[in-house]
Amino acid sequence: MKSLPAFDRLWMPFTSHQDYEDCPPVVINRGEGIYLYDTDGKRYIDAVGSWWVSSFGHCNPEISAAVKAQLDKLEHVMMAGFISDATMELTAALSEILPKQLTKTFYSDNGSTAVEVAMKIAIQYHALRGSERRAFVSLGGGYHGDTLGAMSVGAIPLYHDLFHKRFKEQYFTASPYCFRCPAGKCSKDCDADCMNSLAHILEQRGNNIAACVFEPMVQGAAGMRIYPTKVLRQIFDLCRQYGVITIADEVATGLGRTGKMFACDHVGITPDIMCVAKGLTGGYLPIAVTAVSEEIYSEFKGDHLASNRILNHGHTFTGNPLASSAAVAAIKLTRENALTESARASMAHFSEMLKHLDDRAHISGIRSLGFVGAFELVKDKNTKQKFPPEARVAFKLSQKALEKGLILRPLGDTVYFMPPFNVTAKELDEIFTLTKEALNEALASV
Repeated sequence: MKSLPAFDRLWMPFTSHQDYEDCPPVVINRGEGIYLYDTDGKRYIDAVGSWWVSSFGHCNPEISAAVKAQLDKLEHVMMAGFISDATMELTAALSEILPKQLTKTFYSDNGSTAVEVAMKIAIQYHALRGSERRAFVSLGGGYHGDTLGAMSVGAIPLYHDLFHKRFKEQYFTASPYCFRCPAGKCSKDCDADCMNSLAHILEQRGNNIAACVFEPMVQGAAGMRIYPTKVLRQIFDLCRQYGVITIADEVATGLGRTGKMFACDHVGITPDIMCVAKGLTGGYLPIAVTAVSEEIYSEFKGDHLASNRILNHGHTFTGNPLASSAAVAAIKLTRENALTESARASMAHFSEMLKHLDDRAHISGIRSLGFVGAFELVKDKNTKQKFPPEARVAFKLSQKALEKGLILRPLGDTVYFMPPFNVTAKELDEIFTLTKEALNEALASV
């Protein structure tokens, strides 16, 4: 397919210049369910949810209808002295699914800004209490967005090292990376030893740390690193022991993706602050939520004379009515279909299909949780030796898959899948059949 003239003016995200010269982007002009179609009519299976947002497939009729209805009423109103009825409806809908302890909802645009809001709230909260706590601790391998504050608590060298050196670097624990456990343990003898690093940091620096920022259960951009509940529980226990605010980044894991409404539900513990985005609108429009406990919000109460208690943060499109209407429809679909229960059979089939890849010589580290699944490509399965970077096996696999009509977007040597909740068993079978075919061809070229 020929690229459009405007392509020469594009700067593509997360892509080397040479890659988008050699492999111009596919121009998509419509979608339906799990499928996308390019301008030549070729069909592609979107196996990664268009960066993890497409919870109900493309062009879901219920969400589309909600956005169209709102479009005829109101496109936007500033959230300063005004609020749309759509945003009020969303606030009510969120109150039905968020943990009951999280009583206040702040709206922003995306996952990065939701984390920025949470970090500002944490620092200002401590300042209002007369504390000088202003640093953050987060997990090695964490990713929380691409704005400077969010990057300061991210710990993926390729994304963050340059900016840490020039802006700000926080404190980082070992990564809860079970496939390459930093403590040298395996699943049978794991006792959350990786979080000994968090205990050490809090022992040394706890009085200066405002909050701990973490992705519960799944570290997404690091390669879908799924870690056990005992690690998550240890994070909460240690933070509460040292009076550190917990900020759960549920941007990718919230709204049922891990098989629970929120990933923190796997341990039955509510964080002090929770960030939600991505699947909140089913992939339709950008909106994000920073949900906060009443205890934290209470420090911000006061009249105009107490200006230091105002959270001076906002976005032009905060609480946008169109995005709010999409989110209301997505939440309604989630609740009416009881997705965390009704999708269990499909999630189990998804997990089994992944496990069936274990007999492949160069596939290891297979893992899944709900509708998050991944495996790693290795040169030697016994030693977990990696392929040399120049081999680009995962990239070649993704290109072979694209030729076959399957969209994958590897993270380094990790190949992952994030299908929508309404994916069928037949569609899952096709995804993995095409993956195997693409893998065989990619390996043959190395």
